[in-house]
Amino acid sequence: MEQGTRVALDTTTKMIIRPLPPRVDPSVATMMEEQNETKTAKQPVISGKVLWVALGACVVWLAVVGVMLIMKLIQPPLPPNMLDYTCTLDVDIPAEPVAQEKKKPSILPEYREMYEKNHDMAGWLKIEGTNVDYPVMHVKGFDPKKPIDYGEVYDKNMYYLTHDFDKEYSYSGSVTADYCAHIGSDYRSPNILLYGHNMSNGTFFRDVNKFDVLYYGREMYDEHPVIQFDTIYEKGLYKIFAMMQVNVEKADGEVFYYTAAYTFKNKKEFIDYYAKVLDRSFIYTPQVDLKYGDEVIALSTCDFPFGKSKNIRYVLFARRVREGEDPTVDVSKTIINYDPLYYDYWYSVNGGSWGGRNWDPALLKGYKPKKSS
Repeated sequence: MEQGTRVALDTTTKMIIRPLPPRVDPSVATMMEEQNETKTAKQPVISGKVLWVALGACVVWLAVVGVMLIMKLIQPPLPPNMLDYTCTLDVDIPAEPVAQEKKKPSILPEYREMYEKNHDMAGWLKIEGTNVDYPVMHVKGFDPKKPIDYGEVYDKNMYYLTHDFDKEYSYSGSVTADYCAHIGSDYRSPNILLYGHNMSNGTFFRDVNKFDVLYYGREMYDEHPVIQFDTIYEKGLYKIFAMMQVNVEKADGEVFYYTAAYTFKNKKEFIDYYAKVLDRSFIYTPQVDLKYGDEVIALSTCDFPFGKSKNIRYVLFARRVREGEDPTVDVSKTIINYDPLYYDYWYSVNGGSWGGRNWDPALLKGYKPKKSS
């Protein structure tokens, strides 16, 4: 052996060859060998088979992980509609609600056959004991979200005033609801105007005109204070609470545009409109009051107090019977108003002037009269 190399034996008789630093003191070398022998004796001996098994297991695990990673990378993603959400969970998931199929509005049996003949039929108007007993026609298509084209409204309203139920031209026409009104199964406009001709042969709205208590007396009103107006979906009764005579041309005085109010944006509009109606009304009905939310029909027809030289209208108002309300009317409580508000031409012919608002505020719920200064 070369100089500087020594041989030492451990307790296991295995030969260990270590290079020693040159020129080491023998006593120091002897001490170091004793320490190394002690440390070597304390180290446990690991079997070679165990090492090989552990190493093999690591290799297998790495191989499996590598294969799975490669398969994951090369596998194309599933489209959303192919994902499986059917795994079992430990929570209760409510089933999706089944979409309810919308039911078609149910048309009343007595009107179904006529409606099938003409889908413009909106209902039926009847005043028991009079000649007023007609289907109500309605040209549909009005869009309340768009600005009102009054020329279009006039044309639509005139269609059934010059055509019969079968859409044939007719001088007497039909009873027609205002084009702006909504008459559906979902809701009805709060103020539905119904137009009909005042025919000299007694048909259509001739009998409506006879409700004028200041010209014909109160007999017609006293005997027929309730009007039946059915839509094709629902029956309805209406109590008469006002009637008036108005001009439609500015040449005859200030015009009250009663036809413009088919709905109301708020309570104030409602009160303002019907306060003007009561100013002009020939009757007051404390037993038939009016409040915001009530439904009203207004029967409008031509009137001829000055012959055919003037364009005058007679309008009869009736309020729908409220839920749970007695449908009868005690007409003995109805008051005749001999001082209604007319128009300038009427006063120029008949003299006099309007004495001012004199009806009981209780007739119109929510109305607050202005305090006189």
